Amino acid sequence: MTSAPLDLSGTGQVLNFGINTGVMSSTVTTVVLSAEALRSASDARAEGVVHLDQAPSHRFTGRQHELASIRDMLTAERAGPGVSAVVVHGLGGVGKSTLARQYVHTFRETYDLVWWIDASSPGKIEEALAGIARLLSPVWAGTAQQPELTSWALAWLQCHTSWLLVYDNVEDPALLGPFLGSLGSGHHLITSRLADDWDDLGAVGSALLPLGVLPLGEAADLLWSWVCEVDPSDASRWQTGQLARELDGLPLALDQAGAYVKRTRTTVAAYRLRLGLHVSRTPARRDPRQTVARIWQVTLAAIADDDPSAVDLLYAVAWLDPDECPRDLVTRLAPDEIAADDALGVLHAYSMITFTGRDVAVHRLVQSVLRTDAVTAAQRAHPGESAPGRPRGRHEAEQAVLQMVHPRGVDQAHDAQELARLAGQVCALAATDPKDCYSTPVSALYVNTAVHLEERGQSVRALPLYEAYSAQTERGFGHDHPYALVARCAVGRVYETAGRPQDAVEVLEPTLEQSLRLHGPGHLTTLNLRHGLASAHRSAGRVDRAIDEYETATAASREALGPDHLRTLTLQGDLAGAYESAGRVEQAIALYEDIVQRDADASDRYEDLVPSLRLNGLRLRNNLAGAYESAGRLPEAIALYKEVLAGLEDVCGSDHPDTLSCLGNLGYAYESAGDLGRAREVYQEVLRRREQALGEEHPDTLLSRSNLAYLCLTTGDVPTGLDLCRTTLAQRTGVLGPEHPDTLISLSMLASAHSAAGEPEHAVPLFEQTLRLRRKVLGDAHPDTLRSLMNLATYFNKLGDAARAVPLLETALAEQERLLGAESRDALLSRNNLAAACRAVGDLDRARALFTTVLEQRTRILGPDHLDTVSSRAGLARVYEASGELDRAVPLYESALTRLTELVGADHPVTSLVAGLLTEALRKREQASDA
Repeated sequence: MTSAPLDLSGTGQVLNFGINTGVMSSTVTTVVLSAEALRSASDARAEGVVHLDQAPSHRFTGRQHELASIRDMLTAERAGPGVSAVVVHGLGGVGKSTLARQYVHTFRETYDLVWWIDASSPGKIEEALAGIARLLSPVWAGTAQQPELTSWALAWLQCHTSWLLVYDNVEDPALLGPFLGSLGSGHHLITSRLADDWDDLGAVGSALLPLGVLPLGEAADLLWSWVCEVDPSDASRWQTGQLARELDGLPLALDQAGAYVKRTRTTVAAYRLRLGLHVSRTPARRDPRQTVARIWQVTLAAIADDDPSAVDLLYAVAWLDPDECPRDLVTRLAPDEIAADDALGVLHAYSMITFTGRDVAVHRLVQSVLRTDAVTAAQRAHPGESAPGRPRGRHEAEQAVLQMVHPRGVDQAHDAQELARLAGQVCALAATDPKDCYSTPVSALYVNTAVHLEERGQSVRALPLYEAYSAQTERGFGHDHPYALVARCAVGRVYETAGRPQDAVEVLEPTLEQSLRLHGPGHLTTLNLRHGLASAHRSAGRVDRAIDEYETATAASREALGPDHLRTLTLQGDLAGAYESAGRVEQAIALYEDIVQRDADASDRYEDLVPSLRLNGLRLRNNLAGAYESAGRLPEAIALYKEVLAGLEDVCGSDHPDTLSCLGNLGYAYESAGDLGRAREVYQEVLRRREQALGEEHPDTLLSRSNLAYLCLTTGDVPTGLDLCRTTLAQRTGVLGPEHPDTLISLSMLASAHSAAGEPEHAVPLFEQTLRLRRKVLGDAHPDTLRSLMNLATYFNKLGDAARAVPLLETALAEQERLLGAESRDALLSRNNLAAACRAVGDLDRARALFTTVLEQRTRILGPDHLDTVSSRAGLARVYEASGELDRAVPLYESALTRLTELVGADHPVTSLVAGLLTEALRKREQASDA
């Protein structure tokens, strides 16, 4: 299973192994800080700390009203919960970041700490926050990893009030949700081109500040701050006003025009003539790209006279990462290091770039204009041609990256460290691929980088690379070439991994039809495509469609390749997993057992099996253990997991991903069996070993952290669980994106954590947000959507609004029975919760019937001592008590209390609740007997 079976009764995620393809897993990171680290976060002091990406502009002009508005909105009193946050939004080049820096400069003395965050892409927020820990706790930070540093920073921000976080250039507002949701004591200042999509961030909705171009007077003042250093005459001042009007008051254009005048010592009048503008012309507001284009056409001509190589370098950098292009990479775009330094100096003087000793940055608007010009020029040079050639600078950018990644030549193996360091540059190339040229080395660069990112769980970042690789392959070989089919198969697979199963279906269905037409049903490419399509349907919640595809593929593979071929066994194993998802557990077990037996027979025939074949057999048995667990055969599941674990340690070693996944599954089996103490020990051990073997942000590591977070809530450690859930959500959002199914699991977990903490003002909006997003992303009938519906309804019941809960639970239960079966775990939980809601509204007959049914089902499927079974027993006791049948209620309470004490301890909140109910029932029975 790749998603949590239940959000309320345990979000542990069992990893099933594909027989040939390895682990099919879910995701993400969270950190438990030691008590000492938490104390240091609380005790650490910051005084006048200001961390910016660059110094505020000494030429800042105007915007006094906007500065005052930001201050008023951030310091305004709030009614109820929320955060102090302001979103400054407007067109590119309008000066949003400049205004944010000026706000910091103006009000810096009112804050103990100001921290600038580049929020343009996932993951950058966490990395920026880690810098707070490095600065305020350098000794402790020296031995900590980034997730720990980020958690320490969040803890510090939660413990202090006088701070400001500036999130610059936010491309996706949802990335900020986890941070704004957990950091309510300071100020948040956000810059973005987006005017919409801020509603989900709650309190931010009323704090939007649109930023337009500068008024004419202020625009003229900004430009004059440059011009007066060259020509302070009255005539020059008048010309400056006219030029400011003609540039539409766009600050980026004004600065670049001013830098040109200062650098070249030309007059404003001469500059206006070169710009091709007329004194009497006052155009309507333009697209800022058009305004900037007019500027750089003149500026580039001057740069070309000053240093021709600087123009070539600028066009090449336009295709790379705009914020963090390594200086040593840029050096390769010039004849030598000295020429590169000279070129950068010229470009900086004209305000075309900013740079440090390590990185070079170009404004996104400038990059966009340069790329558009380069593409247009290439098309004009080759009119009517479908492949006009590389746009200016594109080939040079590609070659510079290739030379660093392949230092011994593109026909030799790549340097893994350089590939990792330059992954962002390759992503930028893929995102701006002109899509009309084919290059074998570039195509290989895309796919190698994609594989590198995917191996580290960064499927969201890998997806555009696979898309570019697929486009390159089609360009080079044709739409129907086998390579093109394989490339689209990879794209479909990563769409599913990235949480976009419907997109995967739309790619894979027509590609499968092509493969059937070209190769036939039994060809490996066709089988792989049908397998991918089946998996995508399963992820989209269409389990019946998935089963149909798996059955078709299995039959075709058996006929073409034979019953014992590895591909046939893979497909049968996945078919069994689909049966299990559909609630057909016994059918899944029978199929798994048949495959395992055939694998054992093959092992007997071939004594010296290669490790990969032995590994496939162990993966099969791991999946069989998971099916036993789904059927409630927990002792068999635990025994088999232990047996498989020993085999994996022998074949792969103790730190192999498959070994650790099996150990994690064993921990989940302990949790399902109610042995929560042993489950926690296993989870902590798996987490420790995964951190060491796989890294802090590998998907398997992140999965372990997520499971540990929920177990903390299950065992009553609500403060730790809440802390972990906050961090997990923030990191899943950064790594996977705000709408990935695993991110939504973390969102639901955070809602449950707030529920456990008795904070309905936080829990209800999060439950509602999860339901809304799951409906949007997965559809109304997806199992995860139905879990959200059930969770929201159950929480309404907890708040005393059972009348609102009952119809929601009825809807969820009916759909779960239809999709997953009447005895699926989801359906059992909804039936149990519906019974509780019926009791709350006074419908005791229906409540009794529902509890009796679910108790019988859970006893039969999970066993009489399972935690869920005990819960239903206590629920039925409450119905008997409400009906006045105390002699029937008391024994059930006593039985439930005894088992709960054994499972989770006498101090667990649920144990305490049942103990209180038993005491009250005994009191009522004694009063009744006295009467």
